Amino acid sequence: MNNEKEQQGTSNVELFQMLYARYFKLVYFSAYLVAKDHELAQDAVQETFLKAYRHIDSLKQQDQIVAWLKVISRNVAIDMYRKRCREMRNYHALQDAYWREANVEQAIADQDFLRGLLSSLEPINRQALLLVYEYGWTYEQLAGFQNTSISAVKTRVHRAKQKLRSVALQMQTNLGTPAHFFEAK
Repeated sequence: MNNEKEQQGTSNVELFQMLYARYFKLVYFSAYLVAKDHELAQDAVQETFLKAYRHIDSLKQQDQIVAWLKVISRNVAIDMYRKRCREMRNYHALQDAYWREANVEQAIADQDFLRGLLSSLEPINRQALLLVYEYGWTYEQLAGFQNTSISAVKTRVHRAKQKLRSVALQMQTNLGTPAHFFEAK
């Protein structure tokens, strides 16, 4: 009885080797037509022949081997392709979430940095700078609002910008402020 199983096992191995040698290219191209990817097609070929080996005893009719291998190959390639697509969607979703979180953290850090810079200005100069650059006021509008001349407004804005530059450079050297803050945009 043991001898019969060994002979059957040997014949299965020989049959499998013959199947692999004869139908490798057919199985590969069948998988490649679905996957459109060399590595994925190779993985599908490997999985196809593993399934074929596991079920080699069920192969009774030799004329259906080609169809049987093609169907297995196509189905395995489809499953692998779908799995890779799901993995890529999950990867991109995680990557997007990471970048959104990183951008939020960076925005908060930038806001804190700007608040620190603006708090170093005298209130009248801070008001002039914010109304001109943040709210888009003209020098004439600001001069009317602050009951002063246009040249005084220009001087306040200029002094505020100079002070911001010097404080920012000092903070950069002392604290290592991110370089992106000083890059030209």
